[in-house]
Amino acid sequence: MPASAGGRKVDQSGAICCRVERGGKLSVLLLTSRDTGRWVIPKGYLQRKEKPYRCAQREAFEEAGIIGKVRKRPLGYYTYLKDQETSLAVSVHLLRFKEESDRFPECTQRRKIWIAPAEAALLVEEPELQALFRLIDADNPLTSQDRLKPRRIAGRRPTADAAVSLATLPSSH
Repeated sequence: MPASAGGRKVDQSGAICCRVERGGKLSVLLLTSRDTGRWVIPKGYLQRKEKPYRCAQREAFEEAGIIGKVRKRPLGYYTYLKDQETSLAVSVHLLRFKEESDRFPECTQRRKIWIAPAEAALLVEEPELQALFRLIDADNPLTSQDRLKPRRIAGRRPTADAAVSLATLPSSH
């Protein structure tokens, strides 16, 4: 049964996991879906009486081993076709990376990459999700979440290794 997030009915909830890299650059997490191998964000069905933001936080851990602080208010929404037939509405919540676990339920079933939001927009198929990544790329959302001014984020010590860049990967076209 669909839940409500921001006044909208949603079937699933997902997380855009973000972290600040060396030099203050923002990166986001993408992972492969278990069935088709396409690039997606961690997302899943809400459990009974579960808040959408808590579902996003839980899915980030179950699917990618990511632990972090999640925003209660959704960044936005997108829809997609599950199994080419069922249209599902997903509320998307930002999750600020704190740590990563090597042990999580789906660790052997998915691949994951940390990349720039603009590059993530090129890899996901859903137009509304692409727009959310472009929104993040245009305005670093962690600045207000962390209550730090942009210049202070740029000077922070790194919390993780440098992100993988698609520029270093061989082109498939």
